[in-house]
Amino acid sequence: MSNSQLESSQPSKQQPWLNRRSCTIGCLGYVAGLITFPLIIIILTNTPQNQKERLLEGRSQNCQNCDFSYEDLSFAQLNKVNLAGANLEGAILGAAQLNGANLSRANLKSAILRQAQLNHTNFEGADLTGAEFRCGAGTCTDLTGTRFINANLTRADFRVVGFTPVGEVGLEGVDFTGANLTEANFEGASLKGALLEQAKFCKTTMPDGTLSNRNCQELAGE
Repeated sequence: MSNSQLESSQPSKQQPWLNRRSCTIGCLGYVAGLITFPLIIIILTNTPQNQKERLLEGRSQNCQNCDFSYEDLSFAQLNKVNLAGANLEGAILGAAQLNGANLSRANLKSAILRQAQLNHTNFEGADLTGAEFRCGAGTCTDLTGTRFINANLTRADFRVVGFTPVGEVGLEGVDFTGANLTEANFEGASLKGALLEQAKFCKTTMPDGTLSNRNCQELAGE
């Protein structure tokens, strides 16, 4: 028998190694596919637009940093949602329910919050420049335990807040600690129960129509 015939008749020592290697590569590829495919699905379904839709449909309570600028969210059911860092500039939130919601660090410049339900809502560090909370048409914005700690409330409109059709309820537990109230308007409002000792007043219209300038110098130095 020739050498070539002997070699061909002997079992290949390399073949099992190749089979194992092929299996290993194939298995790794299969596992990688199992991991990667769900991740792709998550990424594709977790777009900002999908996040917003799920929130508004009540299928999710989280939409951090989402963009709702200038959108009409009147009467929206948003209790306990997480909108930290969201852009709500110019948004219409009239009569929206935001009880217990987290709007810390959110942009709410010129947002309309008239008649909204804001019990224990967190606006800590939010920019509420020019936001409207004022009451009217026999109803009022509901502010109880609301947190405005270190919020920017420059030119915010709080006229007549703290009253309901049945009488004065005040702003029980509403925390304005560190809030900038420059040119904010509280004319006709009831501040009963509000935490205002460490709020910053400058050209702030008080409930009796007078101006408070107690922190103008401090604010000018910031």
